Amino acid sequence: MFDSYLSKKDLWRAFSLKTFVLLFLALVIIQQKAVGQETTSIKDKINELLKGKTSAHFYVGADNYLNGKKVLLDTIFWNAANDTLHLHFNKALAEMPFRENDEENVSRFIREHLPDTLKKIELKIYANKVELHELVPNYYREASDRSEDRLSQCAQQNRTNVVRKKLPFTISSGLTHANIALWNSHGWYYEPSLDRWEWQRARLFTTVEDILPTAFVLGYIAPMLENAGANVFIPRERDWQINEVVVDNNASSGKSKFKKPRGKKFESTGFALRNQLYKNENPFELGTAIKFESTKKGNRATYIPEIPETGEYAVYVSYGKGEGKVKYRVHHSGSVTDFEVDQRMGFGTWIYLGKFHFRKGYDKRGSRVELIVPEGKMLLFSADAVRFGGGVGVVERNGKTGERAKFFEAARYYLQYAGAPDTLVWRLNTNDDYKDDYMSRGEWVNWLMGAPYGPTKNSQHPGLEIPMDMAFAFHTDAGILPGDGIVGTLGIYSTDRDTNVFAGGQSKYASRDLTDLIQTQIVDDINAIYKCRWTRRGMWNAQYSEAYRPQVPAMLLELLSHQNLNDVKYVLHPKFRFDVSRAIYKAMLRFIATQNGYDFIVQPLPVNKLVSEFTTENAVKLSWQPVVDELEPSAAPKKYMVYKRTGNNGFDNGTLVEKTEIVIPNLNKGQVYGFRVTAVNAGGESFPSEIVSVGIAENSKGNVLIVNGFDRVDSPEIFECDSLAGVLRNLDHGVAYHYDISTTGNQYDFDRKSPWLDDDSPGHGASYANLETTVFRGNTFDFSYQHGVSLLANNYSFVTVSDEAVEGNSVNLHKFMLVDLLYGEEKTRVFPGNDSTTHFKIYTSALLNVLEDYTKGGGNLLISGAYIGSEIPKNKDAEKRSGDIFGFKWRTNYAVKNGQFFSTSKAINFDGEFNTAYNLEQYAVEAPDGIEPIDDKGQTILRYAENKVSAGVFYNGNHKVVALGFPFETVKGESERNALMGEILELLSE
Repeated sequence: MFDSYLSKKDLWRAFSLKTFVLLFLALVIIQQKAVGQETTSIKDKINELLKGKTSAHFYVGADNYLNGKKVLLDTIFWNAANDTLHLHFNKALAEMPFRENDEENVSRFIREHLPDTLKKIELKIYANKVELHELVPNYYREASDRSEDRLSQCAQQNRTNVVRKKLPFTISSGLTHANIALWNSHGWYYEPSLDRWEWQRARLFTTVEDILPTAFVLGYIAPMLENAGANVFIPRERDWQINEVVVDNNASSGKSKFKKPRGKKFESTGFALRNQLYKNENPFELGTAIKFESTKKGNRATYIPEIPETGEYAVYVSYGKGEGKVKYRVHHSGSVTDFEVDQRMGFGTWIYLGKFHFRKGYDKRGSRVELIVPEGKMLLFSADAVRFGGGVGVVERNGKTGERAKFFEAARYYLQYAGAPDTLVWRLNTNDDYKDDYMSRGEWVNWLMGAPYGPTKNSQHPGLEIPMDMAFAFHTDAGILPGDGIVGTLGIYSTDRDTNVFAGGQSKYASRDLTDLIQTQIVDDINAIYKCRWTRRGMWNAQYSEAYRPQVPAMLLELLSHQNLNDVKYVLHPKFRFDVSRAIYKAMLRFIATQNGYDFIVQPLPVNKLVSEFTTENAVKLSWQPVVDELEPSAAPKKYMVYKRTGNNGFDNGTLVEKTEIVIPNLNKGQVYGFRVTAVNAGGESFPSEIVSVGIAENSKGNVLIVNGFDRVDSPEIFECDSLAGVLRNLDHGVAYHYDISTTGNQYDFDRKSPWLDDDSPGHGASYANLETTVFRGNTFDFSYQHGVSLLANNYSFVTVSDEAVEGNSVNLHKFMLVDLLYGEEKTRVFPGNDSTTHFKIYTSALLNVLEDYTKGGGNLLISGAYIGSEIPKNKDAEKRSGDIFGFKWRTNYAVKNGQFFSTSKAINFDGEFNTAYNLEQYAVEAPDGIEPIDDKGQTILRYAENKVSAGVFYNGNHKVVALGFPFETVKGESERNALMGEILELLSE
C-alpha cells in the first residue's frame, strides 16, 4: 500500500515538474517572437497552463498534502542586466512546505529542458512576495544560511522566567528561560442577542470545540512545556477545581487569614475580593497590595487558606512591582515546595505556581503559602493576594453569570478577573463579548510584554515586562469529507498586517517558521505512530486576529475537523491527544532552540514495568524500566525522580536517583504508601508512571501481590454504517487519561444526512449537554490504593507490580499467598489508524503461563474487572485453559445498568453497589460482565440486583479463586470495600 503510494508520488513529481517545463518552454517560444509583445499576454498564457492547479500539484514531499487554493502567476519580468527571469506567484504556492533543495531541484530540472542558449540563465521564483528559499524555516537550513532577521527579539541574557520551581536536577537543553503564551480555543460566553450564555461552537460527537482543545492544553501541552522548564501563560482559567479560596491583605475567603510582613512602607493598587459580582470592573484596581522592605533578619508574609474540601488546588500568587526575586513556599499535604518569583515582572495579575493537594479546613501548619524575601538587601517587595483553586465564574453580564467553573469560560472573562486593562485587552467592542474574546487573546500577549510590544491601541503601555517567546492558539475546524477522508491539519500565521516586522524589528516570517515546524511535527508523528496518511493542509498567511495581533511569532492551529467523524475517531482518543501534544511540544522546543542558538534535548517518555517488593520488615525496593522513544533519539533518560505519598495525602518533591531502582526504608506499619517515577534528562522531566501502592500490616496474616493490569486509555465506541454513524458512549464511554474535562453528553443524531441548521440544531453528530459541567474520573493509574487500603484493613501486607512486569517474569508470584489481579476496565482494543496491533489485552500468553505455574503450586487469585469474562478468547482450548486457571466462564456483557449486587451463598455475606455515575471519586462502570462457574467446583456468590445475573464466582479446586465481574475499586464506600475484601480473604484463606 505504502509502496503504491510512493509510486503515485513519483508520478506527481514528474507531472509537477513537467508543468514547470511546459511553462518555461512557453516562455522560450514567446521570447523568440517579436520584441515588445505584451507581458500581460505572457502571463495569460502561463496561467492557462496552470489552470486548476493548486500547490498540491507541485508538492513532492512524502506527506499527504492537500490544498484547494489555485496557484496563479501574478507577475513576470525579464531582467536583461543580469539575465534573470523573475516569476511572482500568489500566496497559494507559498502555502506548501519548502525545504532547502526544493527550489534547486525544480530549477535544475527546468534547465535540463531549456535550449542550450538559455541553460545558464538565473531563475528567481517568488511566492507571496518572497523567494522560495526564504520559505524554508531556519531550523531546516544550515546555520550559516539562516535568516538573522527572524531570530529571537530578546538577547539570550534577557530571556528569563517569572517563576522557577526548585528542582534537584538541571534542565540545560530544554525550555528554561522560555515564556510561552498558549490558549485553548473559545469558551462559554454571553450572547446579548439571545440574552444567554452559550458555547461559541456546536456540540458534536459528544464534545464541543470550546472545551475539546482544553483537554490537550491543560492535560498534556502545558505540563510538557513546564516539565521542559518553560513558563506557560494561559488566558483562560487552567484549574477545573470548582472551589476557590482567596487570601488577601484586604479581605479573604471564609476564615482564611493573611499575616502581613514587618516593615510595611505603603500600599499600591492591588486585588480586591468582592462579595458581589464583577461587571466591567478590574479586580486589580479595586484593592491594595502592600509594599515592604527586606530586613537583616529576613521578612515574610503568610497566607493561610480555609480549604472547603480535600483535593487538588492550583495555587496562584499576585503582587505589585517589586525590586527583585522572592521565594514563595507552598506548604501542602505532600511536602513543602519552593518557587523563585521575579517581582520585577508579572505584577498585577495571577501568576500560576502549580497544582497541589490540600486537606479540608484551616491548618496554619499544613496548608499555607509563605512569601519570603531575601535578607539584608534593603529592597522593596510586594505582597498582594494568593488564590487556591479555579472556582466558578464571577463576571456578570446583564444580571447573569456563566454559572459554570471558570475554566469553561472564554478568555475575555478570565482576563478581566486577571487584571488586564479593559479597553486595551478585553473590552475592545461595544457589547460584543464574542469579538472581545477572540481579539483579547492576542492583545493579552502584548500586555504581558509591554512597550514597545504593547497592545495595539497603546504599544507603549508598560505592560508586565515579561519577555515572551511565542504565542500559540489551539483550535479544531469544521468541514466534512465523504468516505474515509480526513480533513487534517491546517496552520495559520500572518505577515501582512500593518507591517512585515514585529515591534522589535523581527521578521514576521518567524511565525511561518513556527507554523511549519508545528504542522510538520504533528503530521510526521501521526503518520509514524498510527500508520495512516494524515492530511497536511496548507499554511495560510491570513489576517486572523489570533495570528496577527501578538507581537511575537504566533501560530493558529486547526488540528482537525470536529465535524468529520474520521477525524473524530482520532481526537477522542487520549493516546492521540498525548502524541499530538508531544509533537507540539517538540516543535516548540525546536523552534525556540533555533531562535536562540542552542542545542536541544527532548524530555523522556514515562517509564514502565514498575515492581515493588519487600526487602526487610520495614523497607521496599522499587524498580522500573525506561521506555525508548523511537521517534526521538535524544529523549533517553539519564536519571529518575521517585515520588512518595503517605496515606491519602499528596506526593512529596521526589528523590533523584541514577539507577532504575531504589530501596525505600523506614516505612511505618499500618500505613499505605504510594510511589510514582519519572524519567529526567537535560531536556526536562517525563510524565509520571502509574502509581504502585505498598503497605505493611501490624500483625500481618500474609503477603498479597497486587497486579495492576488496568492501563487502558481509550476513546468511546464509534460505529459506522451506510446511513448512520457516530459515537456510542452508552456501549463504551472510553477511558480518559486521569480525568475527562471535554465531554458534553451522548450523541443523539446519527443520521449522516442530517443537515446543520444552527448551533442548537447542528445535524449529524448533535449531542446532549448533560455532562458538560461534570469533570469525572478516568484512569488515574492509582487504583492499587483502594485495593491496598482494604487489604491493610484486614491485616494483610501488600506490594504492587505492573502486569507487564509479571508477563516479563520479573516477579516471583510464589512468595505471595494471594495474587490480586486488578483489571478495572481493561479490554483489547486497537488504536485509530491502519495499525492492527492490539493493545490492553488481559489474557496474554505470557500472563497465562505465569498464572498457570502459580496456581498449579496452590496459589490463590482474586480477579476483578468489567471485562474479565468477555475478554476470554472464544475458542475451546483458550476457554478450557482460562477455566482451569480462573474457574469461571463468560455469560454476558452489559449485564446491568445499575450497580447494586447481593450475596447468594453462605460462603459470603455482603450486599453493595459499584459506581455507575460520573464523578471525581470513582470512574463509572457502564458494562459489567456476567460470569458463571466453569464447573461444579465453583459457585455463584454474588448476583446483580437488577436481573439476578451472576456477578461473582468462588472457585474451590486445587487452588482458590474469587472472580468479580465488576471492578473492586468501584465499590462505593471505603468501609464497604474493606468489608467485602474481608469476606473474600476469608474465603481464600480457609
